[in-house]
Parts: sequence; structure tokens; C-alpha cells
Amino acid sequence: MLALAGLVLLSGCSAVTAAEPVAVEGEATAQPTPIDTDAPAPEPSADADAPTKAPAADVEDGAIDDSIALSTGLVIDLDSVTSTTVDAETPGEVSGSAVIVRVTARNDSREAADLDSAVVTLTAADGEYGVGTTAGPDKPLSGELEPGRSASGTYVFMLERAADRSVVVSVNYSAGQPVAEFSGKTD
Repeated sequence: MLALAGLVLLSGCSAVTAAEPVAVEGEATAQPTPIDTDAPAPEPSADADAPTKAPAADVEDGAIDDSIALSTGLVIDLDSVTSTTVDAETPGEVSGSAVIVRVTARNDSREAADLDSAVVTLTAADGEYGVGTTAGPDKPLSGELEPGRSASGTYVFMLERAADRSVVVSVNYSAGQPVAEFSGKTD
């Protein structure tokens, strides 16, 4: 007879029966480590894993009516920066004073440029942010911009007292690429 892992096998017999569990000498039981609730929290080390700050993007400045040529070969123009009033049409939209920014990107480089992640922002000179909205003629830049081609987009920003206001419009056509920053007044 041979005992294996709680089973008894009989030689020359086809019957298999369960045997009593076999005790193991010196069996250890795990004990939790006590926690010292009065111990100070560990200080982070200089090389601790932490989020890293994104590198600052190059910024090219110009006036609202300037063309800004970026180092990547894209040329950004603001066709217009006009004040208006928009009416809410769908849930979540707000009616009120707004600025419509029309942007054109021209690709003077030899490679296609992806515009799907383009970000356009508007800030008033006093620091008030224009809040992007889908109310009005909002139609952002998108798609692949092939060499020698142009694409246009329209962005709408809610801004109280939008008419004749000093603003800064920033255009970043793709993450990590240079930013075109335009300063001037709304129409």
C-alpha cells in the first residue's frame, strides 16, 4: 500500500479510497506583521516615481492679422476673430456673448500633418478664459493635412463682453508641436 497526498492506492486492486489527512510536522502558520500607527510616514526620495511635467512647447507670437510660420513647416492664419451672440440649441449649450475664431492651417512641409488633436484656446487680456462651446458654427480642424494643402476650422468661445476685447488665441495643431499665439482685439 502506498499513501500519496491523502489517497490510498492498493496494489493489485482497482479500488481507490480516501485516507485520513497526513499531519506535517513543523507546520508554520503565517502571522500578520503588526502596524505601528505612531510611526511617521516615509519621505519620498528624489528618485521616486512621479508624474513628469511635459516639456514646454515652442511658442511663435504674432498679431491677429499675421501669418505665423512654425518650425515644422505649418503656417497658421486667423481668418477672423469676431464677436457674436450664440443661441443654445442642444442640452448643455449656453446662449450668450461669444467669439468666433476661424483658423486656416497650410502645410508647407514635405510630410503630412495630423490635425485631429488640434487645440485652439482663447484668453482675454484680463485673464478671463473663453469657454469652448458647440453652440454656433463650431467645426474644428481635423484629418491629415497633406503637403501643399490647407485646412480650415471654426471655434466658438463663450466670453462675456466679447466685442472689441483684447484677446490671445493659441493654436496647437498637434501635441508636442510648436504653438502659434496671436494677440489683438475682437471685431
